[in-house]
Amino acid sequence: MGKKCFVIMPFSKTTDVHDENYWTEFFNIIKRIMESNGYSCTRSEVGPYKLFSNIVANIENSDVVVAVLTDFNSNVWYELGIRHTLKTGTIMLLQDDQSPPFDIKDFGIIFYKESLGLEQRIQIQIEDYLTKMDVEAHDSPVISALNNKVYNSVEKRLEEMQKLIWSLVDESSSTHKRVKSNIKEGQLKVLWVDDYPINNEAIMNLFKSKNVQFDIAISTDQGIELFQRESYDIIITDMGRGSESDAGLSLLKELKDLHCKTPVIVYASYTAIKKYGNEARQLGAYTITSGVKSIISSISEILQV
Repeated sequence: MGKKCFVIMPFSKTTDVHDENYWTEFFNIIKRIMESNGYSCTRSEVGPYKLFSNIVANIENSDVVVAVLTDFNSNVWYELGIRHTLKTGTIMLLQDDQSPPFDIKDFGIIFYKESLGLEQRIQIQIEDYLTKMDVEAHDSPVISALNNKVYNSVEKRLEEMQKLIWSLVDESSSTHKRVKSNIKEGQLKVLWVDDYPINNEAIMNLFKSKNVQFDIAISTDQGIELFQRESYDIIITDMGRGSESDAGLSLLKELKDLHCKTPVIVYASYTAIKKYGNEARQLGAYTITSGVKSIISSISEILQV
């Protein structure tokens, strides 16, 4: 097994019901699930030989960390914070009668109920998360916050690039004017289907200054509903949305069934394109890209702005 899973969890008694034997059996459930999905699986153990540096190494070097938050063990939360700081790829489990703090509640927690069939239900949910992680992981509030800072910096640079790009366009427009003959100024419309639309705000702002209108959908159903109501010059879709790692393919299939003639751009991560790119092309995607420069160029080419 080449992939590693490290389990952060209590190993001693936390309540009268959740004693050491309970946690050992709970770990064995997780271990069976992860091994059936190709992961070797270990956890923290009691003993003076288990130095803090070894725990940190396991937290950092594991492909996936499963954090069992039930009963709010302080060591578990401390180690979860380390993982969230170092990298993505974390699955959190919490008993359904306990409430997570607001800091992490929006970053995906599997709630479970202790009853017959527990292992099967947890397995289904963990495997859904593993599939989602193969495409894009959005499970660390720390990394998300840091990325937002980077995003804000990039956005400022894009604003400067925007001024430069359009000044160059304006200078050359008298000799190389490109106008779409069948669309009047102010009527260009783009449908963007993405469950994280804030990630695309800088690109949309670039084109909004040229009277391009963007309609946003955060699901395939919303996208299809808008497509059937409105007329669009471009449709842009991401690939993974929620627990559906190939949601972009679902959208392409439905658009194909509706005999859509509008160019569809797939704008997704490199990993998602590598996994689903060929099928997206077969379903009629106009272009597939993970680069900001490339998608700006594609939108400009299609809209002729």
